[in-house]
Amino acid sequence: MINEKRKFMLYVMQIKKYVKIQKMLSKYIQHGKTNVYIHSRNVAYVSFMIARFCERKFNSKIDYDVLVVGAMFHDFFLYDWHDKNDHPRLHGFHHPQIASINAQKYYNINDETKEIIESHMWPLTITKFPKSLEAKIVCIADKFCSTRETFNRFY
Repeated sequence: MINEKRKFMLYVMQIKKYVKIQKMLSKYIQHGKTNVYIHSRNVAYVSFMIARFCERKFNSKIDYDVLVVGAMFHDFFLYDWHDKNDHPRLHGFHHPQIASINAQKYYNINDETKEIIESHMWPLTITKFPKSLEAKIVCIADKFCSTRETFNRFY
């Protein structure tokens, strides 16, 4: 397990401007007491572990660079969604597109990563079905982590 955590952190630390992004995401609360950075890191780690399982069990081919970057940027919306005056209405529907725009601005993401970010809220965003295995994994991991964080079971 320690070896898996080390491998995961190597992917996270390769993200350009990581420290700046960490500071930007840490400013905002996401679920319960969990800030957006911790939530994104949780989603990235759970996604990584699901991917490792799929790789071993089903011989799946995973692009870990795309997976981890997509997970880390999936909620890169940069506003307090709890403050009704600070963001567009219907945050759940709009934040994937806003996060995608911000990730393109700050990180220059590729199309596969963009798809992960824009589809992570499926089925709420019904027209943005996650197509790649990496996008499906992040979508599932996000639901899992959000539920755990909301009920203060996972920081």
